[in-house]
Amino acid sequence: MRRASFYIVYFLILFIFTELVLRSALAFLGYPFLRPSDFLYKKFYTNMDVLNSIKIRNDDAIKDVLILGGSVISTGYLNLEPRLDSLLKQKYGSHAKFAFYNIAAPAHTALDNRIKYDLLDKQKFDLVIYYEAINDTHANNIPPVNFKDDYAHIKWYDDIYLLLAHPEINVTVIPYLCDKVMHYMNDKVSHKIYLSQYGVDPAFAKFGARVRSGRVYERNLNRIIGKARSKGEKLVLLSYASHFPANYPLKGDTSDVKHFAKCNFATPVTMWGSPENVRKGVDRHNQILRKLAQTYSVTLMDMEKRLPADSSLFCDVCHLSEAGATRFAQELAAFMIKEKLLE
Repeated sequence: MRRASFYIVYFLILFIFTELVLRSALAFLGYPFLRPSDFLYKKFYTNMDVLNSIKIRNDDAIKDVLILGGSVISTGYLNLEPRLDSLLKQKYGSHAKFAFYNIAAPAHTALDNRIKYDLLDKQKFDLVIYYEAINDTHANNIPPVNFKDDYAHIKWYDDIYLLLAHPEINVTVIPYLCDKVMHYMNDKVSHKIYLSQYGVDPAFAKFGARVRSGRVYERNLNRIIGKARSKGEKLVLLSYASHFPANYPLKGDTSDVKHFAKCNFATPVTMWGSPENVRKGVDRHNQILRKLAQTYSVTLMDMEKRLPADSSLFCDVCHLSEAGATRFAQELAAFMIKEKLLE
């Protein structure tokens, strides 16, 4: 009995020591020591901290609006929140209260937005705005045999899935780290090919001609629609506006800038793939978005038609100039007012 007690205490001390050492190692890599699961917010979804620290209700005087999307609509690019606030108050009066929660982010796909929306399951919004259709095209630039319908062929998502697969990580990090090591070894042995979150290997750009992302985009957008419906939240889907200059084949280098507005920042189209493949991908995703809006009677704002393909409005194929950002906000605010989305 005494020997059994000794071994129990011994292994307990060994476990605690191992746990502390491994947690310290993870903390060095940026994982929160006490809640390693929050690495999801520290590394991947960094603009969600505020939403995790407050309670959002849709039964009070404040109209809470969630914004989902990619870089085009994200804070710092479009400055959509103050623009909308000003335009809406012109209609509803200065006393009206609006709270905008913009968790759109560069390179985020429909999958990222679906995951983030799922993470906000306990929050209640008056309106959810969705605007994104270009970032998923990036996922197509990999050999067909390596493409995964859950985008696990992109290292970003593979790492997220591994973290989400271990809900026990706040209790013990040992299973997660064992899994991570085995995962790493398996990738090395199998010579697994990953697509990075940003940019495209020129040798793989040809594979983007087939829009495999379409079915993934549809599935994730479907999930967002279902989630909004189950929560009783209004959802508005915006078709995606882009500008591929007519009679000029984009090259993805500095020579392209003369066909757009003069902006301080512009992203070469080759960040998502070859120009024609990207255009085709955006068109396909817009078709899917419109189809789902019609199928499930979801409010659709056709921003693609409302925002002209005018070089003065675009910094590149999708990001907007100051004039474009102003026009975007005006069109969206007018639509929200006309459709009484916040009434």
